[in-house]
Amino acid sequence: MFDRHYHEVHLPLTRKLKGIKGLTIGKLDAGDNGEKAPYYLITAIYTDSREALNATLATPEGQAVLKDTPNFATGGFTLLHDDEEVLIPLTLS
Repeated sequence: MFDRHYHEVHLPLTRKLKGIKGLTIGKLDAGDNGEKAPYYLITAIYTDSREALNATLATPEGQAVLKDTPNFATGGFTLLHDDEEVLIPLTLS
C-alpha cells in the first residue's frame, strides 16, 4: 500500500512543486547491528533555503502534498530541515 500510493499518487503531486532544485528518495535498511531503522523511507527535497521550502509547501501544490501524506504514511511522518553541506558533489553519468 505505502509504495504503490507513494509512487503512483504522492510523487506525481510532489513533482508539481515549484521552486524545488532536486528530489531524492531512499529506503532505509537495518544497521550492521541488526537494529531496525526508525523510518521506512527518507525523501529529500532540495530548495535554495528553508524559507524557500516553507514558501513552496504553503502553495496549493505544497498543501496537496502535505494533505496526501497521511493517506499512505499511516504511522505518521516527520518533516525535518537541515543545512546540508556538499563535500563531494554527485555526478550522474
